[in-house]
Amino acid sequence: TAARASAGVYATVRFRAALADGTVLHDSWEGEAPPLQVRVGAEPSDAALGWDLALPRMRVGQQVRLECGPSYAYGDAGAPPLIPPSSPVTFELELLSVRDLMSSHNPDEVDFVERYRELVATKERAKAGRATEGRATE
Repeated sequence: TAARASAGVYATVRFRAALADGTVLHDSWEGEAPPLQVRVGAEPSDAALGWDLALPRMRVGQQVRLECGPSYAYGDAGAPPLIPPSSPVTFELELLSVRDLMSSHNPDEVDFVERYRELVATKERAKAGRATEGRATE
C-alpha cells in the first residue's frame, strides 16, 4: 500500500487552486509552477485548513478535489489582491510523495533534524530561564 501523509511528514503536492468564477490561482499541473512541499500537521499551518484536514487522509498517488468555503480556504480576510475576502476556493490535490525526516537515512536530512532538535532545546531552555528570572524578581 502507498504511504500515508501522517502528521509531521513533509508532503509534496501537485495542486490547482481556483476561485468560484473559474479564475485559476495556481496550477502545478500546467506551466512552470513546481509542486509544493508542506509539513503535514504543522503549527502554524503551512496550508489552508482544507488541506490540513485532507492530507492526513491521503496516500501517495491519490488525487482529491476539495471545494472549500472561506473558513476552510483563506478565511474572511482572503489573501488580497489575489484572493478576495470570503472567497470559496476549489483545490485539486495530488499527493506525490511523503518524507519523514525523523526516520531519514540521508545525512543532510539527519543533520537538519539534529539542528532542529538543538534549536527547540535552546528555545525551551531560554523560556525556562525567563520563567525562573520572573519568579526571582517577584
